[in-house]
Amino acid sequence: MDMTRPEPPLFAIGEFSRLARISVRMLRHYDERGLLAPASVDASTGYRSYAPAQLRTAARICALRDAGFPVAEIGRLLPVLDDPAGDHREVVREALEQQRARLEADAEGVRRRLARVDHLITTLEESAMSVEVRRTTVPATTVAALRGTIPTYADEGLLWQRLMPALGAAGAQPAPGGAVGATFHDEGFQEQDVDVEVWIEVARPFPGTAEVRCVELPERDVATATFTGPYDQVGAVTAAIGGWIAAQGLAMDGPMFDVYRVGPPQEQDPSRWVTDVCQPVRDA
Repeated sequence: MDMTRPEPPLFAIGEFSRLARISVRMLRHYDERGLLAPASVDASTGYRSYAPAQLRTAARICALRDAGFPVAEIGRLLPVLDDPAGDHREVVREALEQQRARLEADAEGVRRRLARVDHLITTLEESAMSVEVRRTTVPATTVAALRGTIPTYADEGLLWQRLMPALGAAGAQPAPGGAVGATFHDEGFQEQDVDVEVWIEVARPFPGTAEVRCVELPERDVATATFTGPYDQVGAVTAAIGGWIAAQGLAMDGPMFDVYRVGPPQEQDPSRWVTDVCQPVRDA
């Protein structure tokens, strides 16, 4: 008696599609990309058939796809997912952890965009921001300054986290009620890797360190506007300043800087922050 167990029947591509929850079009795509080749292809008709054991592979593909992995990465991970070797499982774990980190970063970006959409919805229902621009002179000031390159303007807090704890070691004594601000040194607006210098007015000159410098800011003639609210509203303010400079026949004369009258250290509610946006100018 022949005790050989018969091979299980193959599924036609439509049947396999229903069971695997993968469209026929995507099954063909996965075959072309080397992820899930049919167990058999009829030489005369080209009909594709799949083995029941391939349902497990299909489930793996769906799980990785739904986790956001691209096809190339799925192809790299599939061969090791069922490998019992510990080292290979670590490869998969590392890939999953990296994907998790990417998804968290994407989620943060989505949250920021949602906040921006909410802000735009609100502004549609309110009158346009009224920006009053004026010309004034900012007096010469001695400051403790720290300059660095940060990922985006929204990451300015990284510089403050370095500056404030380092003031004592630099010999800097903040002036009571002194000015606090940031200067933006890039020639134009930067999407990333921005050159920013944060500073705080000090009572007297100090020795400084490699990181925290004593800087004598000169007297500056500026076009300035004060606004109340979160920093993401600054675009409307800078545009108003630019229009005012052009209307007055003036020329820009140096990097823009902000003076923070009320900010996160004093007030947690961003709607109550008060900022002077200052653009140095000269007669054209």
